[in-house]
Amino acid sequence: MTLEFEVERSGTVEHAWIARPDRLRVESKGEAAHIQSEAPPFGRVGYSSSGKGVPIARVWPTDVDPTYGDNGLVSERPEDTTIDYDPPFHSDYFWVALLDPVELSVGVEIGDVREVTHHGRSAWEARVRPTPDYEPRCDCCALLNGSESLDQMTWVPNADTMIRLDVQTGVCVSVRHLGGPWCGQEGEVRILAVDEPLADELFRRVGWWRRFLPSRNRSGPL
Repeated sequence: MTLEFEVERSGTVEHAWIARPDRLRVESKGEAAHIQSEAPPFGRVGYSSSGKGVPIARVWPTDVDPTYGDNGLVSERPEDTTIDYDPPFHSDYFWVALLDPVELSVGVEIGDVREVTHHGRSAWEARVRPTPDYEPRCDCCALLNGSESLDQMTWVPNADTMIRLDVQTGVCVSVRHLGGPWCGQEGEVRILAVDEPLADELFRRVGWWRRFLPSRNRSGPL
């Protein structure tokens, strides 16, 4: 799967290209801000009975098969610890949750669901509220508002959130909190292209020495 989109967060707009499972290019103000083209072969570290760290080879989500419901949507996906659902990562886990909003599937009250158009694309909009069972990817940058109670290890919500999911991709394309002055991060995504071919050069890092070559010898984006 490939995806080209723009995302606005905290007044900053970034243009991004993704080629699953791990390639990513992000531009800010027309300049390459982040390029990821090769993920490390090991995603996590496990520990043996002796306490020695043992690298665990990552498994991409594209290499496993989820369970689908009668409606054709994913009803359950494999949760083996070797499967790495987070890449391609950029900036923080709010970015990851926008692209893979699985945290909206558990511990969330959903209401006012309706079909809308988001930047010319079909989307589902809903008013949602986390419950104490809500488990964000990271409590510092959750999709929904609130905070984790360290005493009871439960989520403490404080406001509802309007979210939009792109129908074709499942990407969370809009997060808007309905509470006070600041209830957490917000984001707006504009999907530009889905499953279009992306050139390898788009994800290629350019060595510092190539910047001194004549422009006619350069090829591909920097």
